[in-house]
Amino acid sequence: MAINGKQERTVAALDIGSSKVACLIAHIGLDSQIKVLGVGNRACNGGVAAGVVVDMDATERAIRAAVDQAEKMAGQTVSDVILAFSGSDPKSQVIEVSVDVPGHAVSADDLDRALDEAAEQIVSESGEILHAIPAAFAVDGNFGVKMPVGMYGKKLTVALLVLTADAGPLQNLQACVRRAHLNVLDIVHGPFASGLAALVEDEMKMGAACIDLGAGTTGLSVFAQGSLVHAESIPLGGAQVTEQIARSLLTPFDQAERLKTFNGAAIVDPADERLEIEVQQVGEAGRDSFSRMPRSSLTSVMQKELELLFATIAKRLDASGFSGVAGKRVVLTGGVANCEGVRDLASKVLGRRVRIGKPQLMGGLPQAAQSPGFSSLVGLLLYNAHPTMKDIKPSSSDGDEDETEQGTFSRMTRWLRDNF
Repeated sequence: MAINGKQERTVAALDIGSSKVACLIAHIGLDSQIKVLGVGNRACNGGVAAGVVVDMDATERAIRAAVDQAEKMAGQTVSDVILAFSGSDPKSQVIEVSVDVPGHAVSADDLDRALDEAAEQIVSESGEILHAIPAAFAVDGNFGVKMPVGMYGKKLTVALLVLTADAGPLQNLQACVRRAHLNVLDIVHGPFASGLAALVEDEMKMGAACIDLGAGTTGLSVFAQGSLVHAESIPLGGAQVTEQIARSLLTPFDQAERLKTFNGAAIVDPADERLEIEVQQVGEAGRDSFSRMPRSSLTSVMQKELELLFATIAKRLDASGFSGVAGKRVVLTGGVANCEGVRDLASKVLGRRVRIGKPQLMGGLPQAAQSPGFSSLVGLLLYNAHPTMKDIKPSSSDGDEDETEQGTFSRMTRWLRDNF
């Protein structure tokens, strides 16, 4: 049964990260309401580093295990997935074009011409298009127009946000999914998905930056006037903090991760000098395998590494040109956002008001999946359930792959007409 072209459907979302592979299976109703049916979560075991596949076999095994766990919980199998992609430092560019409207209301043909001109300005060697989002419309220079068709004016302006990624890493990730006998239905930039899940509507309208602190990458997405205006990925994250803990305290990497998770903090507390922790020493056995150290030995390393990470984020935000658009609000999400004191440290380094963003609650979402580490995964479901997010990227299912970009963007215009 379908209402206004919408059908009930079962959707599987897949987030392949450096520390874990997670899967959500959900039912999306005619009213776009989402009910989670199953969840799966498995360690990636070195299959992905900095958001890029480095071991296809290990990644394939983790995908199979996570999807199998979600399928058993949901009581049904899936063959298609929506995939998050956060690696390879995607490029973000805003293309602004204006076309004359000769004495009539803005028509779909005028919108076609504007998008065709925007398509011609996309640099072909930029890679594969992840997203093409009309960030803003203007009629006679007046921005804030939701949909210009039918409005009167002399000039139509379209600002199009185009996000591209290198083809190689993207194809490797899809190949791992196909090896697990799954079809990639759609690909969404991970930081974009995280922003959809972690930001509230008012934050998107007034301007805010969402920082997704993952293990191998840190995602940055900036929203304003309800639309995505900038997105990028930084190949740094919690894994670098873990590595520095292991090197500084001379402990195995798996123990360094446990220390970070259960004993760590982003800011050194004066009491840390008096509190002792047990640290397993690398290569040691028996009585000599553990050493007692002040907690400050751990927290001082973490604070230094996280300060460097937030300083890098601040520089990237300034370099993007959207620092002012993001306003004074920063929302932290991702696994590292669970770290004690990270909100205060981020506020200090970034000079903005910071809160911890958890994914939006939806029916059937288990308690374990309501943490910041699952924001990207939940965002994939929100992206699929609400197509009026206005992403008009090309789709291989729309026609022949050899079709020109101009023809592709004409199909995009038809999508806009059908959905508004």
